[in-house]
Amino acid sequence: MLDQLYLLFGVAVVASPTVLLAVLGLTTLLGRPLGEEVIARLTSAAVVIGLTPALAIMAMMLVYDTRYVPIELGDWIALEDEHFHFHLKFIFDRLSIPFTILSFVLCGVVGAFTRRYLHREVGYNRFFLCYSFFFAGMVISALAGTIETLFLGWELVGLSSALLIAYFHERENPVRNGARVWSVYRLADAAFLIAALTLHKLTGEGDFGGLMGSGPWPQGTAAIDPFHALVVGSLLLVAAAGKSALVPFSGWLPRAMEGPTPSSAVFYGSLSVHLGAYLLLRVSPILDQSWSLRLLVIAVGAVSAVFGSMMSRVQTDVKNSLAY
Repeated sequence: MLDQLYLLFGVAVVASPTVLLAVLGLTTLLGRPLGEEVIARLTSAAVVIGLTPALAIMAMMLVYDTRYVPIELGDWIALEDEHFHFHLKFIFDRLSIPFTILSFVLCGVVGAFTRRYLHREVGYNRFFLCYSFFFAGMVISALAGTIETLFLGWELVGLSSALLIAYFHERENPVRNGARVWSVYRLADAAFLIAALTLHKLTGEGDFGGLMGSGPWPQGTAAIDPFHALVVGSLLLVAAAGKSALVPFSGWLPRAMEGPTPSSAVFYGSLSVHLGAYLLLRVSPILDQSWSLRLLVIAVGAVSAVFGSMMSRVQTDVKNSLAY
């Protein structure tokens, strides 16, 4: 009975932003966009319907002293000759639950603010369509139980970010900056993809449970040797640096401020830029395998902190100063 409740609530958490994306996407694709009030109500409903079971799962895990709840949805793609499969799996643990709840709360707050901020704007429906891509991507990334599932959410977040930076497409600068951010994301995503394929080759799967050991996060031990941990970890660090605007990819973040204020708030002020840090936390057992990798992570963080502090002091406006 308890396992069935976990499965029901877990599917509801993931399905709520996904259904919102499907509804807004299909109505837009068919040329029959919904009205402002309907979009606002659907967005609020998706947040509440997803947040409530997430809180319920957290309460159940506390009551029953459970540290790890997997939600298995099976293989969606299987290539037997290549020994590759896309396994859709979500996990609720001490890392994913806080980040998921934070994503729901902040997306809900920004959605409520945008309802009035973009009232009667021509691009109201377009904004919320991109917002739903981001919303679904954040929830999928936070709850991902395999590296390929995480990559799926990671790509949805990146796509929505680039589209919203270029939201004011009638002007040249937003479009140029959106394209530049997209190119930086492509470099980071290429490193992520190579790391994912390397892990599949080394361990035979992309499941975080098998890769990081049987213990609940963060107690697992990576199932690869120190040299391979350094190689894979360095690739994942490049991916995290690109997504979180760390050195040497810091230049895209101020350019992202070309988007509407709500997208700047939810993407670059609260959630999107922290996805790189979340990735490193999720694969922290890999970091534990290599001293060189840990020193590299510390060096990137320290240089980024010093660079951001120096640049913020010479900006001429508050928004760019906050970005740095």
